[in-house]
Amino acid sequence: MQSSKNLVSILGEKHYTPGEFVDALGAPSFTSLLKSIQPLAMPCFRALLKAKMHYHRRGLNKRFSKGGWEIQSYTFTYRSQAVDGREIILSGRVTFPGNKEEGVPHEVKTISLHTHQAFFHPEWAPSQNLMFMPLKALWDSAVIEPDLQKWGINHGIEPDGGGSALHMARQLADCAVAALEVMRQHGVTLAPDGYTTNWGSSQGAFPALLFAKWYDTEAPQGFRDAFRLRASFVAEGAIPLQELIPYTYRHPELIFMGHIPLTGYFKAFSPEQLGGYKPQEFVPAWFTDTKYQVDGREITFLDAVSHYYPEFTDPVVKKMNAMDQLVAPDMLTADGEVDVNSPKVRAWLACLKKHNDVDNWTPSHSLYIAHSPADDMMPFERVYDLYRTLSNDGRNAKVHMLSVPSMRFVPSGGMNPHFIIAFVGQILMAFVQNPEDMCKLYKSVR
Repeated sequence: MQSSKNLVSILGEKHYTPGEFVDALGAPSFTSLLKSIQPLAMPCFRALLKAKMHYHRRGLNKRFSKGGWEIQSYTFTYRSQAVDGREIILSGRVTFPGNKEEGVPHEVKTISLHTHQAFFHPEWAPSQNLMFMPLKALWDSAVIEPDLQKWGINHGIEPDGGGSALHMARQLADCAVAALEVMRQHGVTLAPDGYTTNWGSSQGAFPALLFAKWYDTEAPQGFRDAFRLRASFVAEGAIPLQELIPYTYRHPELIFMGHIPLTGYFKAFSPEQLGGYKPQEFVPAWFTDTKYQVDGREITFLDAVSHYYPEFTDPVVKKMNAMDQLVAPDMLTADGEVDVNSPKVRAWLACLKKHNDVDNWTPSHSLYIAHSPADDMMPFERVYDLYRTLSNDGRNAKVHMLSVPSMRFVPSGGMNPHFIIAFVGQILMAFVQNPEDMCKLYKSVR
């Protein structure tokens, strides 16, 4: 297994009674957002959380018959690699049930790895607040969540690494190794018959998918022995970026919440990775000519998008409605559409292909891919094509495809359907034990 020396430090720790734990789930800004969409949503959601807690409390009481138990959550830093190859220090969180009595060991039944979705606010990062996947700790699971490049201790410092699912997957793996060391330091290990599940949705779906590929094809045997991956579940985002971006290029109506984050990915790559081009060469001149004062320093619009979006709220963003406002002129046709034959466009797509590649992989553990036909930001057909490829047209019984309901019954607050579908899916993921349990909630396609 990778050396536990990638654990750098413990940032903080919290110990919760079961009631305190469920009350702590959800960042304040998330609660405010949910309240603005539907005032009754959060009280109902809290009631469901408490019901879940009471249901699982009995089982944990039996496993901790002496001394009682509590939920322990630790934030930490660890060594990994940035998208451009530099060594980088990142942050993450691990949450698990443990004995109240110090020094008494405990074996958790499972490990749950979670790659988070896109954030609307930096305090949604795992190291900043407990969100909802840590609820899985009530299944006697250790929940491991990396902040990933851009968030946590790197917010405002590192550019968004979301353009490389390959590196996000490795940052997840490095976080998992560091989290095991944190657990060991507090007397908690994975039971001999225990296993790991792997989860990701929306922006976190493809990194979780590439983690599953890395585990099958490259992970050292020591890592496999330590984690024993059983199944993966990815929802509402299992599309390679090199295929998603041409789709979004054809849909300018998605600029505000679709294109802008993708533009922020340029900064994480080196010129060598970008085919010899600098990140600023892919965007209009005003992206670098326009300056802002943020956190006491002057930055460009491109920097703001890469480091601070979506909390960055310049009104110009909402007025963008054409591709010539978003990409460099020599990436466009005479009609103002993105020219897929442009050398720059080809270099960008080739870079993304290298960093988001699922070719040459036959999944050897259970993989559940879920997507909604109502998601107009990420087309269902492309996800289904990926399912057909990975499942060898259904002949690999390890790979499953699930259809997600439209969630039209959920108040949207004016948000794109993708975000509502992904948000509800995030909650459902937290409320089940294993990926196969999602088959009870979503319709199996094949």
